[in-house]
Amino acid sequence: MDSVHLDIPDVAGLIAEVRDAVALGYTATACIHPSQVPYIRDGYRPSDEEVEWARRVVDGSAEHRGGVFSIEGQMIDGPVLRQAEVVLARVVATQNIPVGDTEQESDASTTR
Repeated sequence: MDSVHLDIPDVAGLIAEVRDAVALGYTATACIHPSQVPYIRDGYRPSDEEVEWARRVVDGSAEHRGGVFSIEGQMIDGPVLRQAEVVLARVVATQNIPVGDTEQESDASTTR
């Protein structure tokens, strides 16, 4: 879990920290104020392009029985496949969480 962004009004800094945390493989970011929740949730949602790429990788792996293969010139091996699986897991983890739901934001901030 990534640490808290202490500067509550610094939304740009929070968004940058969340992007960095996602890139480093973190699966969560702690928050100290309900206003931070929607930015954190949104930051962990993969983009449509990321999801499309991950599905192609996972589907390609099944077709190639787990061996090394390539998609659009990119070599796909075990670590890249794992990255695609993590992207798809983030879809599942964030699919039913609405952005900007104030009631859930308050609940989430008090439990972290």
